[in-house]
Amino acid sequence: MDFLATEHGLPDVLGQGEGSETLHAYCLDTLVPVCGELLAAAARSGEIVRSDIQALAFMRAIGNLCIGAKDDARYDARRMVALPLAGLTTAG
Repeated sequence: MDFLATEHGLPDVLGQGEGSETLHAYCLDTLVPVCGELLAAAARSGEIVRSDIQALAFMRAIGNLCIGAKDDARYDARRMVALPLAGLTTAG
């Protein structure tokens, strides 16, 4: 999350170069399974009560919440990300 909020220009830069799709795919191929494992482990340990969260959807949600930091220095990405994280700890 800190990376996404502070390096908000990186996707723009990566999106303009040749092979950027390959790099993006590589990152997703690497990070989505790891995120899935972390979510599953958190559910098994009882740290979160939701076991139905898909890793890619979760990563997109967090990434989209961090985008606001790009245009507003007052934007608090940590506070925004805390909202969906809190939702993982309640059933429903």
